[in-house]
Amino acid sequence: MPYKIYSEGMHVIDLTRKPSYKIENVVASVNLHQRIDLNAIAENIPNTEYNPGQSGL
Repeated sequence: MPYKIYSEGMHVIDLTRKPSYKIENVVASVNLHQRIDLNAIAENIPNTEYNPGQSGL
């Protein structure tokens, strides 16, 4: 028997289907024991972005 629940506003939530998901905005840290130029990396590697004004935390 399918499980369905109703949220506020009476929207049906079907619990029998697997949810889809997308991982975004992953923040990680590492100590490389050297200085690196993040601006140069962001300018030269496709699909990268460096914004020093925004913290991931």
